[in-house]
Amino acid sequence: MTSGSSCLSKRTRSSPSSVATGCGAAVILGAALLACATLAAAEPDAFSVDRETSTAEFAVRYFGVFTQHGTFRRAGGTIVIDAEEHSGTVDLVVDASSIDTGWSVGDAWLRSEDMFDVEHFPVMRFRSSRLVFDHSRLTEVDGSLTLRGVTRPVSLKVGRMECSRDGGRERACIASAVSRIRRSDFGLSYGLSFIADDIDLSFKIAASRAGTQSASRQ
Repeated sequence: MTSGSSCLSKRTRSSPSSVATGCGAAVILGAALLACATLAAAEPDAFSVDRETSTAEFAVRYFGVFTQHGTFRRAGGTIVIDAEEHSGTVDLVVDASSIDTGWSVGDAWLRSEDMFDVEHFPVMRFRSSRLVFDHSRLTEVDGSLTLRGVTRPVSLKVGRMECSRDGGRERACIASAVSRIRRSDFGLSYGLSFIADDIDLSFKIAASRAGTQSASRQ
């Protein structure tokens, strides 16, 4: 007799009530196992941000005439997304010393105490407090940005998020998000008479599932 007919075999040796009890227990056990499998499949997706290919970019106006662009070349961190539950966390860490405007003299000044003061504040950090979804698509991330030791609330608008899939789950994703901050809110007040207070920020993120071979190096 095969295992699939174990309840039927009991019918020839046990009373109807014992058969019902045994089969009922098997059904309950099967339902419990199915529920566990469903919960396991619904676990949030966790990603590691690749700090060698992810960047934070900025743009600021000088003398109200031209715009200076720059890039922080290294940004790492972790992202956890649960699209079904509309929840998750975003933690981004930007290497302040990796700033690059294409002008080495200007970069040295931006790293100095006048501006980002990277010797005392080597990283900038964004930590989420709330994720906003439109159905299953992430559209906004509210949180706090820490810059030069000062923490202020910041909201990121997610413009793009695309993922490759492996076995029905996302394996790697790229995303972009933008925001605008006032540098004076973070103690960056040098040259306000000729350098604008408003700074446009944009993040370009490449991330892979935590634990995969291509996961970023933290």
